[in-house]
Amino acid sequence: MKTSRIIILILTFVALILTIAPVVVGQKSEPGVAVPKYDPAAEATFKGTVEEVKDRQCPVSGGMGSHLILRLSPSKTIEVHLATTKFVKTYDLVFSKGDVVTVVGTKVQFEGVETIFAREVTRGDATFTFRDKEGMPIW
Repeated sequence: MKTSRIIILILTFVALILTIAPVVVGQKSEPGVAVPKYDPAAEATFKGTVEEVKDRQCPVSGGMGSHLILRLSPSKTIEVHLATTKFVKTYDLVFSKGDVVTVVGTKVQFEGVETIFAREVTRGDATFTFRDKEGMPIW
């Protein structure tokens, strides 16, 4: 009798793991999507005006990610990858259209377009950090 309870408990545990595992794996980057690495040696500073703030599924953040569309010049905009939406909301980081910001990050080709992986973003006197000096996400 005791052995059958242990077997049922083990089978329940295995079934639970098999149910949860695909959900957890689904939060990682999509299969076949190559996410470029952050290269601290290629780090640069970009100044612009926020055109749009959007949250979307993103392989960089491994799920829902927060992004800025930054106007660098009258004819050029670029997407800036910040961090997971959860991280941004946890710290009440709110960016709005028209904010003038300075982004320190790496410009890369991602999903067929030029984009910036942000390490930090400064607006006025406030600096928000998303990656450490080596480019590792802090979220």
